Amino acid sequence: MAAVVLCGFRVVFTLDDAYIHLAVADQILSGGYGINAGEYSSPSSSIVWPYILALTEAMRLGIAGPLLINVAAAGATVFTLVRLYETGSLFDGSPLSWLIVLLLVFNVSAVALPMTGMEHSLHVWATVATFAGLVVAARGSAPSPVHFIALVLLPFIRFEGAAFACAATAGFAMLGYRRFAAAAAVVMIAALAAYLALMASRGLPLLPSSVLLKGYLANLDGTTGSYPAIVQNLLRSVLSAYGLRLILLGFAVAACANWLRTDRRALIVLLTVLAAVGAHLVFGQYGWLNRYEVYIMALATAALVWGAAQFRPHVPAARWGLAKGALGVMLGMAALPYVTSAVISPVAASDIYEQQYQMARFAHAFYRRAVGVNDLGLVAYGNSDYVLDLWGLGSEPVRKARTAGEYGPAEMDALVRQHDVGVVMIYDAWFPQGVPSDWTRVAILQTRTVMLSQRNIAFYRTPLGDAAAVEAALRALGATLPPRDTLHIVAP
Repeated sequence: MAAVVLCGFRVVFTLDDAYIHLAVADQILSGGYGINAGEYSSPSSSIVWPYILALTEAMRLGIAGPLLINVAAAGATVFTLVRLYETGSLFDGSPLSWLIVLLLVFNVSAVALPMTGMEHSLHVWATVATFAGLVVAARGSAPSPVHFIALVLLPFIRFEGAAFACAATAGFAMLGYRRFAAAAAVVMIAALAAYLALMASRGLPLLPSSVLLKGYLANLDGTTGSYPAIVQNLLRSVLSAYGLRLILLGFAVAACANWLRTDRRALIVLLTVLAAVGAHLVFGQYGWLNRYEVYIMALATAALVWGAAQFRPHVPAARWGLAKGALGVMLGMAALPYVTSAVISPVAASDIYEQQYQMARFAHAFYRRAVGVNDLGLVAYGNSDYVLDLWGLGSEPVRKARTAGEYGPAEMDALVRQHDVGVVMIYDAWFPQGVPSDWTRVAILQTRTVMLSQRNIAFYRTPLGDAAAVEAALRALGATLPPRDTLHIVAP
């Protein structure tokens, strides 16, 4: 509700990336894949998420599609966690018990994460549901079809889900459910092979552009400073507050595993979690509204709650009170970033509204011709005109040139001419080599963003842009901007 008020009584996601997936979903419905008709690209960070959104787009749900899916996934995740807490006889109706229940809501970022509009809420659900399946198997009961679906979805919702998917598959096999594990492995391998073949047939890289351009480990054999990239990423985990929280949770889960080491089945469950935690420390990312690491924090939280329930019968009542207090402290420590995310989410949505939403209005409602951008989502979603991504997520030529270190003003100018782009809207700071000399800076959109990396958007008219049409569109935009935005027209 706060976000809607700040965004002019509109629902706006807290990340512009959410609209990239929606744009890809529309192209899927049209028989393509990417941002622009007739041009293949792979800007999505997920294999399956754009196809899920294609279903909601076919139903004409628009932004309500990802929002509803995320809210449902977040609710299902909280329900699963609270059930683990309740069935372990940990809930006794005390204020501390209720506080822990509240913390579990934030441990999975159930408030903030759905408002990103991204696939992360579904990924968190699949992670926690897979863990719940391991718990069921450890009790000697067969995992359900829901557990199977969650397991096989893990690597296809987010690539980092592959680590827990592999560990959990091995865990199910060791717990005696070999057919279940083998079937899941076959489905995952077959689906991954089909995806790789599809990308290859379209001339696209096997990994999405977002992974290749944004990931810490885009080149595992490369070096950053004096250390290999993989060591650098581990150091990031050890030195960042997010990584340290995960390490502390990992130690707590490891302590549970040590206490339960005589219980083979419980040990298998907890070791699968520790394997996934270790993989994220080495390969994973953090930040961006705390969405990259939330799945592994939720998994460690679930394992800690379940582990505490397993050794409670062996702990005297007096010592259990202290242990439960320690559990509350650990969960509170883990939940802190997600409480912060919940508080700042309305501001983040407002930032997107004041910047990318206004750029989209310029392109969709006023200019209505091909444009170039470095922030792709809202401008591309629902736009029938060509959108040139000068950063590379939605443009293979740009991605390849950037990866090869051969991208600058000359390449930008050639792409603009190739696609008849008359206006470019970019962050100047993202292009340290500058822009082509024959581009004319015509306006600056000045915003008061808090969360975004840059406050000002530079509007350039290229030699292909009609001066009168560009000026008319800019003046129409300027007359309808939110009060906190200012458009400075610096050239006709």
